[in-house]
Amino acid sequence: MNQFDGKVAVITGGNSGIGLATARLLRQQGAQVAIAGRNKSTLDQAASELGVMAIQTDVSQPQELKAFFDTVAERLGKFDLLFANAGVFQSKLLPEVDEDLFDWHFNINVKGTYFSVQHCLPHLREGASVVLTSSMMHEAGWPGCSVYSATKAAVRSLARSFAAELAPRNIRVNTISPGVTHTPILDWPGMSEQERTAVQDGIRTQIPMGRFAAPEEIAQAVLYLAGSATYMTGGDLLLDGGMTTL
Repeated sequence: MNQFDGKVAVITGGNSGIGLATARLLRQQGAQVAIAGRNKSTLDQAASELGVMAIQTDVSQPQELKAFFDTVAERLGKFDLLFANAGVFQSKLLPEVDEDLFDWHFNINVKGTYFSVQHCLPHLREGASVVLTSSMMHEAGWPGCSVYSATKAAVRSLARSFAAELAPRNIRVNTISPGVTHTPILDWPGMSEQERTAVQDGIRTQIPMGRFAAPEEIAQAVLYLAGSATYMTGGDLLLDGGMTTL
C-alpha cells in the first residue's frame, strides 16, 4: 500500500516545475490531486497526463483562491495536504525596481501564500500537513534579488506563525527552501540564450554539488514533509546543494 493512497492533496502552482513534479509523485503514490495555476494550456496538459483536477486560478486574487478550494472540497472531500507553491521571480537591481514589479512579487509570493492557507483551512483534516515554498534566498543576499528574497523570507516567517496557530488541530506547517532548480522560473525574460547559459554556468560554479536540482528531488522533500516528518512543524528543509552553508 502506498503512503498516500486515498489522500487528497491540493497544490497551487501545480502546472509546472516543482508543483507539477510533486503532483506526479503524489499520483504515483495513490493520492487524489487538485492543482491550481494561471496557464490554462499547461493545466489542461497536466490534467490529461496525470489525471488530476486542474482549475485555472490567480493566487493573487483571494476570491479566486476561495472558489478553487471550495470547488475541490466539494468534489474530493477534506484535504490531507496543502502545498502552497505558486511563486514568481524576476531579477532587478535596486535602482531598477518599480512599484509594479514589487507588487507583482508580493501579491503572488506572499499574499497568494497567505490566503491559500486561510481559504484552505475549513477543508483541512485534523492532522493534515501544510507545506509552503520558500527559497534558499531567505538565507542569502544576492544582487538583483532583493524583492524576491524578501518575499521568501516572509513565507518562511508565515510558516512559523501558521504552525503555532494550527498546532491545536495537529496540523503541521513547514517550508521547503530550494536552491536553483531546473524549472520555468529560469527562463529569465530579456536574455538571449547565450546570456542565459553564461549566467547559469556562473551560478553552477558556486554550488558545491556542481549542479542545479531536478524538480523531482524537491518534490521528494515535499512528500517527506507531508508524510513521514510527523514530528516536524515550523521547520524548514534547505535543499540548495550546499550553496548557502558550505
